[in-house]
Amino acid sequence: MKFYICLIIVFSILDVKSQHCNLSLNNSLYYNYEKDIYLSNKISHTSFKPLIKPNISIFNDTMSSFVNHTDINLYYRKLFFEHLFMINKEDYKIIASPVIDLNIGKDFYDGKTTHINTRGYFVEGNLGDKVFFQTSFRENQSVFPSYVHNYIKKNKIVPGQGYARIFKDSGYDYSMSSGYVSIKPAKFFTFQFGHGKHFVGDGYRSLLLSDYTFNYPFLRIQSTFWKIKYTNLYAEFQDINYFQNNGINNYDQMGYAKKYMSSHYLDINLNDKLSIALFESVIWKTNHAPGTSGFDVNYLNPIILLRPIEYSLNSPDNVLVGLNSKYNIINNIFLYGQLILDEFSLNELRKRDGFWGNKFGYQIGGKAYNVFNINSLRFQLEYNYVRPYTYAHHNPQQNYGHYNQPLAHPLGANFSEILFLTYYKWNRFEITSKILFAKFGGQYINNSISYGSDIYMSTGNFGEIEGLENLGSGRPTDFGIEMYQGNETDLKFNSIDISYIINPITNLKINLGLVFRSLESEDNMEKTRFFNIGIRSDLFNNYYDF
Repeated sequence: MKFYICLIIVFSILDVKSQHCNLSLNNSLYYNYEKDIYLSNKISHTSFKPLIKPNISIFNDTMSSFVNHTDINLYYRKLFFEHLFMINKEDYKIIASPVIDLNIGKDFYDGKTTHINTRGYFVEGNLGDKVFFQTSFRENQSVFPSYVHNYIKKNKIVPGQGYARIFKDSGYDYSMSSGYVSIKPAKFFTFQFGHGKHFVGDGYRSLLLSDYTFNYPFLRIQSTFWKIKYTNLYAEFQDINYFQNNGINNYDQMGYAKKYMSSHYLDINLNDKLSIALFESVIWKTNHAPGTSGFDVNYLNPIILLRPIEYSLNSPDNVLVGLNSKYNIINNIFLYGQLILDEFSLNELRKRDGFWGNKFGYQIGGKAYNVFNINSLRFQLEYNYVRPYTYAHHNPQQNYGHYNQPLAHPLGANFSEILFLTYYKWNRFEITSKILFAKFGGQYINNSISYGSDIYMSTGNFGEIEGLENLGSGRPTDFGIEMYQGNETDLKFNSIDISYIINPITNLKINLGLVFRSLESEDNMEKTRFFNIGIRSDLFNNYYDF
């Protein structure tokens, strides 16, 4: 933390001539500009999100058409074209709007009535020509469909949105704050320090780093030159069950156990059609033994290749490496893909003996824009595959997770998934549909053996050695590990959302949604037919498709 504070003090006194802020991590907002961003020569590095808006002329040019309405009635402008509050002076600028989500729904299978009641705010601005900032806050009380309610009850977390406290009989109360300061000390560098989340990839899912989990403190350093964009991301994560799981008394007064991540992402445009990015990340835990320190300054090294550092330290830390690529086939059609390697043995892979340590996954997908020559019609097809035990670790505190949720895919590991997304926009009307099929090997009830899906279970016998039964007794065997082992489960998730956008600046919309979900395993059967309608400020991704 001292390292972060020093950086902020140093950069705040530099002579910065431009301000940089982020395009919100929201698929609906991103879809509006994605085609133009992909095809524009002015921005070609699209896979590390959130994207920075001042670099996106497409965004600025498009949004300017919504705000040049000074001849219109003030109240009309505020409702349909502008932020609620705008202060634009010579040496500072501040904009602010309320954030709401007032939603009511019905689960027709169990007759449950649901609702979401969200109040909050969004503020963005710059002070002088040196400092740019963005902050938001949301307070929520919600009653969810049964499958989401059961997830929250088990994990104590509303997916990606915070710790869940009981609200009345069947609801949850939770809150979430986000914010950062962005500074550009030189032409090639941008620094951001704050509390938020990130997404790495060009797909709907990410196998490298996604925004599915809760916010975290971070320092992001982005360097752009020639055909290269290089990003360093340092983050602090929390294991909310560590003290309780390890039999440490008074854990409710100690906060949550900390762990850290250092990641590097090198994105190279090889030509006008192909980009390839290298990814690596290391997770190391805080050592809670007396007299020891858990923060290792070796991992602050900003240069790529963490694996040699790990070896030089004789470290048990969790290192992942990956690859992201994007290719423009023709006109408005793009292919993209990812590869994630946790542990890997080429010799064992050649033997085809199901070695447990071959922990890897991959993604392949495609996007098409203006399909059938229909403007703003977008198709996306994606397939994801992750082997058992990927992202997990012998000591679960060093897994690739944060706040009881995976840092990559919501299903963890030991799954395959195919999804088809459609997006269409006409004037202020917007239609989004999703068809998803997944298969994974889940856990059996009251079974301590890890079958590779739950990344919070030990991959070895850590639980037995430490006397921590809830961490599991490890894997069933070293060889013969198969996909979907365990409680084989089939998931089908179909949804459609129809919206009318009231204000494009704040993405305030009236929304109607339908969800058809079924989950069938060897010992369980769940069905959901869910309808909801409401008005919301659609600025943040919320994932309930699991």
